[in-house]
Amino acid sequence: MKYKAVFIDVDGTLLTDDLTISPGTKEIISELHQQGILIAIVTARPPNATLPFYDELGIIENPVICFNGALVIQDHQILDEEIIATQDARKIINEVRNFNISISIYKHHTWYTNQINGWIAQESQITNCVATQIDLDKLITDDFYANKIMLMGEPDALNAAEVHLKSIGFENLNIHKSKPTYLEIVSKQASKSKGIQKVISARNITSNQIIAIGDNFNDVDMFLLAGTSVAMGNAPEAVKNQATLITDTNNADGIKNALIKLFQLK
Repeated sequence: MKYKAVFIDVDGTLLTDDLTISPGTKEIISELHQQGILIAIVTARPPNATLPFYDELGIIENPVICFNGALVIQDHQILDEEIIATQDARKIINEVRNFNISISIYKHHTWYTNQINGWIAQESQITNCVATQIDLDKLITDDFYANKIMLMGEPDALNAAEVHLKSIGFENLNIHKSKPTYLEIVSKQASKSKGIQKVISARNITSNQIIAIGDNFNDVDMFLLAGTSVAMGNAPEAVKNQATLITDTNNADGIKNALIKLFQLK
């Protein structure tokens, strides 16, 4: 199989547990990039928390798939986006006001919140991004839309908010946890696989010619698209069961070892 593109998740995949890219991962990505293989990141993160990795990897000209597929950018241009409409964004904010949770709204490169608290500080430390504090009622005007809304809080509070929102029935939105303390909301039209499809269709690359590498449940849909899927050794068993190859963990050069095997490199 002659692969033409590799799509890589960030947290738990590209990054080690100390939030760095291993020398081995940098080495293999550089080698494949020089061979003309398209390397792209597919992540729930916003652009500002993703583009620094492109600088570090030397692939700054490549497309970036953010917000689990809700935003695709390249060279600072928007190639595709899926949105949370004004009325849905406004309704979500109103419905979760009485829960003890932190609210984040993302649009393109900007991260908005109504209160800078411990949850926002924690996310800022993880992503190296700075939130803009603003009155969300003033932010969400009739012409405003979002790419993603994220709610953060203790598991019990977040569970209650999730149940409440799902009981209302936002038919155009996906509401899911990325971890016990993070609830992420995006358009139902957004997914990692759809973002990848936008990128490869513009380059006449087929799904059989791509490799998708990830470690969690939001990576499974891109596993199902890709001709070859790789689950990290630190992935849950249910995720590993959806992959065609299981590699080492994110702390043990799982990406490098998988790509050496798949590209038959020495």
